[in-house]
Amino acid sequence: MILVIDDNDQERALIRKMLEADGHEVREAAGGVEGVALAMEQWPDLVLCDLLMPDKDGFETMREIHAHNRAIKIVAMSGVLFGIADHATMAERLGLAGVLEKPFRHAQLLDVVRQALGRPAKR
Repeated sequence: MILVIDDNDQERALIRKMLEADGHEVREAAGGVEGVALAMEQWPDLVLCDLLMPDKDGFETMREIHAHNRAIKIVAMSGVLFGIADHATMAERLGLAGVLEKPFRHAQLLDVVRQALGRPAKR
């Protein structure tokens, strides 16, 4: 199961639609507080987490999820990553399975998700 944490309803719904079309089970949370609670209840295989949210930012949300269960893979999503040249280094430093820079294409989302879950990319 994949948990999508994003305060933007439209983005969250679009991500859900893309992931479900690829065969994934998806749950949604509208912010960090709800996301952490749902992650502790559902134990997702993967969390896609926006970095800028009003109730609890993505960094705090990701830290809290990993404090409870380090095995949960997390991919950070944000439009504020522009200018950060090396997303792989950023992900490694934060203990993340990947980074998605918004706006991203459908294929980019699926590639990052498949890689994070250890599944081969479809071509």
